[in-house]
Amino acid sequence: MESDDVKKEKQRLRCDMRNKRSNLSPALVTEWSAQIADYFCAWPIYRQCESVMFYLAMKDEVQTDLMIKDALWRGKQVCVPLLGEKYGEMEAAGITSLDSLIVGKYGLKMPDPDRTKIIFPASIQMVVVPGVAFDREGNRLGLGAGYYDRFLPETVDSVLVGMAWSCQLMDTLPHAEHDIRMQYLMCENGLAFCN
Repeated sequence: MESDDVKKEKQRLRCDMRNKRSNLSPALVTEWSAQIADYFCAWPIYRQCESVMFYLAMKDEVQTDLMIKDALWRGKQVCVPLLGEKYGEMEAAGITSLDSLIVGKYGLKMPDPDRTKIIFPASIQMVVVPGVAFDREGNRLGLGAGYYDRFLPETVDSVLVGMAWSCQLMDTLPHAEHDIRMQYLMCENGLAFCN
């Protein structure tokens, strides 16, 4: 269990980092997202994966559409989060086109639950993970709902890649032993292997 001090520190950091993210202009988000997509799509580890799970970005997050289009073009199995009925739970849903997405919970794009195929998490070779902040060791601070905290342990052998802007990268974050770390971090400045 986390102490009250750790919870308070996480809440403070969430607030600070979300403010930093929301202050980025739409033009910068577009430009930096394209840079990140270039790094990602040329990355040999991504190229070797046959199945990749991407998040569907909020307007101030690293945009994943270009990466998703590349993965579909390469014939990879692509999946995205499908939020469950229960708060904090999600599944991986296969998609074959960005055009098939609908607007769902919280105004986010999502696959149509009536027309989607659920992908077994352990079969996913790479998961691209959003975060409010990451540290150099791959620790992640999410929005606090626990969707990825519950989902990632089921992915077993997946390569985990945190995506964020460089202003969201910190030297160290409060974390617990059970937290799952990213193996790589990618931002507009390039790719880093986590310690």
